[in-house]
Amino acid sequence: MKAFAEKGHDGVNLAKDILDPVGISVGSFYHQFDNKTDLLLAIIDLATAFAEARFTEALPEDHSGMSSGDVRALWDGYLSLVDRREDVVTIQLRETHSPHPEIAGAIKRLADARREGLAARYRSVARAGVSVDTDAISDMVELLAVGALNDYVSTPVAERPDRKAEMTERLTTMTLAAIAAFTD
Repeated sequence: MKAFAEKGHDGVNLAKDILDPVGISVGSFYHQFDNKTDLLLAIIDLATAFAEARFTEALPEDHSGMSSGDVRALWDGYLSLVDRREDVVTIQLRETHSPHPEIAGAIKRLADARREGLAARYRSVARAGVSVDTDAISDMVELLAVGALNDYVSTPVAERPDRKAEMTERLTTMTLAAIAAFTD
């Protein structure tokens, strides 16, 4: 993953950057994958599965609305993903506009999975009788998330705890304002 994160799909040399450093033979690789694109797609598919699972976690049982604590926890978890899986996040950001349709499509599916996961979470906590445009909220949050991930990935590791706290508070404020704006 590190090679894809550092060099991007087109910059990676399969043998030199991926196989040789971990001692995998070319034959063994081709037994599992057709090419480096298939490997990258497998990595993105795993990230998509993780994103889908992450957003199916339970929210408060009372469904009385999404509190600032719930929103803060979502953003903290989102930024913590960079700390745990920086290579995967970097690949996603780097390959968003890939000239390869299969890679761009996989990145879009990942973003769609996150967006749908967010919409499902917002729907699950909407108060009875309250109209909420969960798609609009999810679209806005996804746009914020891409910007936040770009910023956080570029923050030096030593500065991330303070930056994360600052970003989490600001993103929480913006998200709660969007929820209020898109709620009747």
